Amino acid sequence: MDPVLEDDIREQLAMNRDRTAPPDDAVPVPPIPVGRYRDPQMYELETERVWRRTWLFAAHESDLAEPGSYRTFERSGAPIVIVRGEDGTVRAFYNSCRHRGAPVVRDDCGTARRLTCQYHSWSYDLAGTLRAVPDVRSFAGLDQDSLGLVPVRCEVWEGWVFVNEDPAAEPLVDFLGPLCEQMKEVDGPSLRRVGTQVHHVNANWKAMVDAFLEVYHIRTVHPDNAALLYDDSTVSVAMLPHGHSRLSVAVRPELMGVMDPSPAADNPSVGRLWRETSTSFGWFPNVVAPLDTGAFPLLCMWPVDERTTELELQWFAPSWGDGDMPEEHAVRMTLFETVMDQDTANMAAIQRSVESHGARPFQIGWHERLIHHFHRAVDLAIGVDRVPAGLAVSDALDRFVEEA
Repeated sequence: MDPVLEDDIREQLAMNRDRTAPPDDAVPVPPIPVGRYRDPQMYELETERVWRRTWLFAAHESDLAEPGSYRTFERSGAPIVIVRGEDGTVRAFYNSCRHRGAPVVRDDCGTARRLTCQYHSWSYDLAGTLRAVPDVRSFAGLDQDSLGLVPVRCEVWEGWVFVNEDPAAEPLVDFLGPLCEQMKEVDGPSLRRVGTQVHHVNANWKAMVDAFLEVYHIRTVHPDNAALLYDDSTVSVAMLPHGHSRLSVAVRPELMGVMDPSPAADNPSVGRLWRETSTSFGWFPNVVAPLDTGAFPLLCMWPVDERTTELELQWFAPSWGDGDMPEEHAVRMTLFETVMDQDTANMAAIQRSVESHGARPFQIGWHERLIHHFHRAVDLAIGVDRVPAGLAVSDALDRFVEEA
């Protein structure tokens, strides 16, 4: 991490530890309308304007290790296949044959020399070009060159694979902005996927994102784990462009090093700040990445409907070379399940509350302002003029968003 930025974060951590009143630059955070968590029209707008027009984390290059390796992705609502070509390039296509729409791969992941529809066996190469049509003599005037698989925007940054259904979307690195530099020391290309955990939660996806954009709750929700390790009074946050964010909280001095991985499981590219804090990055719209020196999860909040979310934890760790995965990675994943059970315990009750007659706008604090920043980014992605009446959040905090 840039030394100037690291020094600034450390100063903020110390300042927040010592203060007895809101910081000098703090302002009241405008309330969050609770209808945002329950309104069907809002949900439909998010489906169309957020999930189908935003860069979404879809895979890691280690999932596509060799030519022909593929994974399917349907989180945006459309069937998509991501595949590594013979030239090494990772591409994405709609998983839909140009003949009559059947999928060209059926398994969630695998390896194939050709992408072949299992309905009538039209066959495409790994670059999406139509190569074979059974009984081609029965198709008058067939222009095979124009019948390749329909491409989906797919770009890779530091090993992380993103897709975007909007052909006119800005380049991925422009969308990520400052995250590109601030996350680089994790050395994404060297990581390997080590596991996946899924929790089905009866709450709106935005309520789940909210839960991971603040540490105000750790004393009460995590008194027997996170609260023992981290000093939540030190929290430092940054609102970054495009709805992204950064949150750091200091490890308690007396516990420094307790959670450090062994040398065999450690990521040597990670600097001191990440070893002395918990620093997480919010990837708009739905990923919170608590990056670490050993194994860490990407917390992905995927909407099922307006009141149901699939919380998917995709775990990554530094490559350990040959042999079995270090056992401590599995241990860390198991321990984290306890934290997730605590984090999700309140969600269904929160959803019932926002759907009740007693629901009122949420009044959050300055230390929770990343929540407001996230909701404002949702509105901007939808288009503020399209947001249902009474549900938009204020633009009052826009001036605190850091420059790209």
